[in-house]
Formats: sequence, structure tokens, C-alpha cells
Amino acid sequence: MKIKDDIIFFESDEEFTDFCVAPIAQITRSEKGTLYYEGEYSDEYKRCIEESKTFIIKAEDSQVYRRQYVTKRVPVYYEGAFTGRDALVQLDVQCLDE
Repeated sequence: MKIKDDIIFFESDEEFTDFCVAPIAQITRSEKGTLYYEGEYSDEYKRCIEESKTFIIKAEDSQVYRRQYVTKRVPVYYEGAFTGRDALVQLDVQCLDE
């Protein structure tokens, strides 16, 4: 990751994904009582969005840029404890530029 003015450059989709996704998913209960996994954005990603930073992924064929979302498998925590399971998290991203 390189920073120049208000632009942050990433070498690959994987590097950008690691930057965007918080390292854990939480189990959340819906209003109907159903449990589901919920991923979170990293604090650094949220801060950069608030500061109107632009992200550029240098990889020529960036799937993240094309799709405008990231996916990553992360450990699942419930009530502060690791469950021993992983969940696939998918989060929409913004402020990506070519």
C-alpha cells in the first residue's frame, strides 16, 4: 500500500481486501430470531472513506474493481468467543478508481 495525497494505491485485490475487511465476523440475530454471519469493514477503511480518500488497485484485471465488492473468509466470533468456524464475508466497496 502506498499513499500519495488523497489516493491510496494497492498492488493486488488481495491487499485491498485485507485492508477493507475486519479480521472477524460476528453472529447476529435477526428480528425473527434467525442467526446469521455479519462481516464488518476495517476501522482504517471506514476512516479513509470518511476522509474521502480514493483507492486504486494496480492489478490490470482487478476483479474487485470490476465487481465493486470484496470477499474474504474470516473467523467467526459469538459473544466474545471464537466459534471454531469461518464465514465468507462479502462487502460492497466505494471510492475505487481506475
